[in-house]
Amino acid sequence: MGRKYWEDLNEGDRLSCGDVVFEKDDIIDFARRFDPQPFHIDETVGNESIFGGLIASSLHTISACTRVVVEAQGDLAIMSGLGIDEVKLFNPVRPGDVLSVDAYWSDLKRSRSKPDRGIAGLKCKITNQRGEPVADYGYRYLVACRKFA
Repeated sequence: MGRKYWEDLNEGDRLSCGDVVFEKDDIIDFARRFDPQPFHIDETVGNESIFGGLIASSLHTISACTRVVVEAQGDLAIMSGLGIDEVKLFNPVRPGDVLSVDAYWSDLKRSRSKPDRGIAGLKCKITNQRGEPVADYGYRYLVACRKFA
């Protein structure tokens, strides 16, 4: 399709995101590097925790899901990220879980002061292979407009 711009986005349009698989070794490796809570890196501690087993860091979950969202955007003329909206967590992610991301465009606004760009919101709902909710959150992007590219 080629390069996409703010004008190509439509309120409610969904992205076709791939699945995200969480493996035990990846959960532990990510946690050791970025979120070394004991229930993320030690199976025994995880089993004795309120989670009853090893779980992925929420940071790992959002990071891994961000990858499939960015891939699904294709060649979108993103100038900058503006923020991540409130993240709500519902169920932990465990080794072997396969997550699906339902992502759709929202709150599209062209800048009045700088007409070469627009703001695009992207809402994401993550579920696991059992259809249970895992997380809801959103991104806000600054996207170039075609007329000025």
